[in-house]
Amino acid sequence: MEKFDAKEIRDSEKKLISNFLDDEAPQALPSIEEFHLGHYGEILTNQFCTAYLKKFVNDEDLAVSLTRAIEQQPASNFEILSVGIASLLLYVQTNFTGPENTPDIEWLLGKREEALKLLSLEDQCNDNMKKPELLYFSKLLFSDKTLQNKFRTTVWWLFRANLIHQIVLDEASATLFNDTENLIERISVSDILEDDYLQTLFHVEAVQFYLYHGRVQNLEKHVEIAQRSAKLNMQLVGMLGKRTKYQQDEKAQLLLKVSADKDNFPFRKCEDLPAALELNDDLRLERIQYSQEEEIIELGALEEAVVMAKYFQIQKSQPKDKLADEEIVPYLNNVIENSRNWPLRMSSLCQRCMLESNHKRTVERSMSQTEYLIEQVNSSKPLVSHRMDIFFASGMKPIWQVKQILADLMINLGMVKSALDLFLQLQLWESVIVCYTILELRHKAAEIIQQEIDKKPTVKLWCLLGDATQDTRCYETAWKISNERSSRAQRHWGLYYFAKQNYAEAVPHLKLSVELNNIQENVWIRLGFAALQIEDWKLAATAYRHYCALEQTNFEAWNNLAKAYIKLGDKPRAWRSLQDAVKCNYDKWEVWDNLMVVSIDLGHFSEVIRCYHRILELKAQHNDVQILKILTTAIIDDIKDADGNPTSRLLQKALELFGHLTAAVPNNSSIWQMYAELTATKNTEIDHQKAAQYLQRAHRTAVANPKWFKEVEATTNVLELCSDLAESYLKCAKAGSQLQQKAMLGSAKLSLVGVVKKVKEQDFGDNEEINEGLAKVETYLNKILEEFQKINE
Repeated sequence: MEKFDAKEIRDSEKKLISNFLDDEAPQALPSIEEFHLGHYGEILTNQFCTAYLKKFVNDEDLAVSLTRAIEQQPASNFEILSVGIASLLLYVQTNFTGPENTPDIEWLLGKREEALKLLSLEDQCNDNMKKPELLYFSKLLFSDKTLQNKFRTTVWWLFRANLIHQIVLDEASATLFNDTENLIERISVSDILEDDYLQTLFHVEAVQFYLYHGRVQNLEKHVEIAQRSAKLNMQLVGMLGKRTKYQQDEKAQLLLKVSADKDNFPFRKCEDLPAALELNDDLRLERIQYSQEEEIIELGALEEAVVMAKYFQIQKSQPKDKLADEEIVPYLNNVIENSRNWPLRMSSLCQRCMLESNHKRTVERSMSQTEYLIEQVNSSKPLVSHRMDIFFASGMKPIWQVKQILADLMINLGMVKSALDLFLQLQLWESVIVCYTILELRHKAAEIIQQEIDKKPTVKLWCLLGDATQDTRCYETAWKISNERSSRAQRHWGLYYFAKQNYAEAVPHLKLSVELNNIQENVWIRLGFAALQIEDWKLAATAYRHYCALEQTNFEAWNNLAKAYIKLGDKPRAWRSLQDAVKCNYDKWEVWDNLMVVSIDLGHFSEVIRCYHRILELKAQHNDVQILKILTTAIIDDIKDADGNPTSRLLQKALELFGHLTAAVPNNSSIWQMYAELTATKNTEIDHQKAAQYLQRAHRTAVANPKWFKEVEATTNVLELCSDLAESYLKCAKAGSQLQQKAMLGSAKLSLVGVVKKVKEQDFGDNEEINEGLAKVETYLNKILEEFQKINE
């Protein structure tokens, strides 16, 4: 047996197992050596457990009896904490790292059913979970206030237990989420994180928690802290290289460069690592061949965990497409090719399997690699202790989830019956229904589920039977057997009506589901949509607001939230929601258009200009004359904007917008007319000349329509435009030379004479607006003729 002196044990356990050791407990050193060797079962079956703890476990209220055990023998408290840690780690070994054939702990067996019931919370635990009593027992010990007060790392172990607890539940638990967030806050501000190693480790573990819940902002925050405390530099760079066997020219390829501003954190190297299987493709190279030799920098296990955390963060925050995969693969390959840590190697290979599962050239390797990883879980090598090194920071999946990945791969390859057998073994009834549907045997799915209900009826099974048979009575039964506390039953019930577009019936069930469990993103967004359809704007706003708090990267949700606010008459909140929408999708012109409309209503005129520019960048043309008229009037009249600033300060930006706009939309007379009005506002000789030119363009565009004089509105607009044009030319003529005056007045005369003639030829009767417009144009025409005559004299 490998031996360590006390100091080595303290240092190694503090650095490698995360500081569950306290100097107050020197008598516990023998059990710490057992931890280091992975002998968790031995700790749970030692004399202290069988002779002392066993008598308390048999009590009806286990939490109360354990508190009594801790209070009765304060000197043994560290040993009790060690038992809790051993219980958690044995649970992890059984369900995550393997080998799975761990022994039952006899004195805990009687609590198995109680553990399964109390761990289920809002929804039941996964049916494939083994030995729930170990997780339950460890959580009870870590939750004890006496242990938390005496040993500062107890809350960290409770955080880890909660992390594992959430992973083995079928659904996210609001209760567990809130409790765990409070623990993260407590640990973050405590003195537990006394050095860079512990701080880095904790924040990488926090990444795993927020990754499960999809909280992108929290992910970014903890990855950033971990990277900073690890003093790790990561940069994606481009380098020429080849990725196919017959490629002649080198192309730019992404490469991850990693460096650290310090020595690596201490870690143990595992010699018996799972192999990364070769691709063996007739076209693709096994790995990219770069034109320059890669500089390989050996990292420690914790530094590699930070790289892996960065991979998870980018993957979660990016859309799922091939371009995003190209960006994240270098992070994954860095860990796969260089890591000497068993959980990290397993986790990274599993992630690669999922990435490669949808590509025809890599799907076979993905399947072979997944089968191999499943075999490795129950292999005799490596030692259990090596399997547990920084496990909580690795992102390693439970054994049954890896098997589910294999079954999904089988479906991709058309092996539906083999996948069905594996799904049946894993009791993944939703996937069983999918397989039977593919095989055109959907009735068989209902039969199988009914057989399972006959053995042991559960809420989940009744809900799935309802999905298979489309019978709402199944959902009602599920609701009743849960004592009217199952969010799952109400969710399935509501989604049944939602799928049939019966939104009025869907809303009450979806609403009740989120009241029972408020972190169901998929339910909140459907509730919001259903509420929009039945025009319950207040409920729609509430639902979308909750959804956006949970999932902040969905632009459609922000957009719909804004719509609900607008319907409620709350435009300021709608405006803020649309600001978030464009952050989520910068390339959707419709969202920018919505933001522009709300901005003009609220007087955010600088935002209107920004939105219009962006819309023109996204689409070739965009004519919104109404928006432009409001903006032009606001600047000319110099009204105050939403922030109380004079709008006239935006004149130059508005002129830049109209320059951009007239280049994109050269045939809109109204836009040219407004451009002229704004230009004339600068009130200089050259700007008056420009304004006249813009009005001339407006006039040409307006009369280019061969039917303009047959429509009342078009005729009125042309007459108004002629008046503006004449006034502008008369003003410019006064400042120009005699030759320039003749040219300008001659041009104005031709423009006006033609319009007057066309209008007089039409029969507009007693249309007052046209008659007044015509009279005004004729007055200007007479002035022009007088000025022309004066020049000639």
